[in-house]
Amino acid sequence: MNNTGKRILGAFIFLAVFAGAIAIVMLLWNTLIPSIIGWSAINYWQAAGLIILCKLLFGGIGHWGHHGRCFGHNRKENRDLHEKMRNMSRDERKEFIRQRMGQGWGPFGGMECKENHTGKE
Repeated sequence: MNNTGKRILGAFIFLAVFAGAIAIVMLLWNTLIPSIIGWSAINYWQAAGLIILCKLLFGGIGHWGHHGRCFGHNRKENRDLHEKMRNMSRDERKEFIRQRMGQGWGPFGGMECKENHTGKE
């Protein structure tokens, strides 16, 4: 299959999954919300709007799914990290993870935890 065919197939699969997700949201909403809260049932397009609204509010406007991203690293960095850890002994891996956690992951870099976890100076 050529590259154009793969893209078209991928687009159809995406649309099918998205349509299924809309149907599931609509079904869950119409089953739960009217009986719990008393709000009215929604139609298919309102469910689609609800999914898009939730994506904008909770997931940002970027890519759908953030493929290849993990803790701010790209795929090459993840592969390098996994390869490095694969070649370590169990004790080396534990120490490496302790040091990584001491650096702090997330928006504040190394600000969360500055203590030395090994007890050595």
